[in-house]
Amino acid sequence: MNDFRPTDAALAGLRLDPHARHVPAWMYVQRVGDGTVSFVGSSRVSTPAHPLHYGSTRTHQFVVGELVVRPHFVVGTDALRGQGLGGIAAQGSHDLVRYLRCGGGILDPYGKLHNWIY
Repeated sequence: MNDFRPTDAALAGLRLDPHARHVPAWMYVQRVGDGTVSFVGSSRVSTPAHPLHYGSTRTHQFVVGELVVRPHFVVGTDALRGQGLGGIAAQGSHDLVRYLRCGGGILDPYGKLHNWIY
């Protein structure tokens, strides 16, 4: 996978992997230099045990693997500058109208951003 697109074989392997998880999620991404980004996010499902916990009862887990993202929309903003990723994750709400006033929509492949705001 040298062009950031998975091969057909990689996608087939993902579908066959019993540990792969497809869950709803959101995330913030921050440039940190040298071609690296940091990210923090969240996922909530309606079952008592989240599939990303892999059956563990421990509070925290360190997972090394791949992140598969299929964005429903992407908003770029400077409204959060200076808060740091931990502060952003802890804020509890996501004011998209404010974010758009200080930025804009970057990607909306399914037309969901417009429907989410209005």
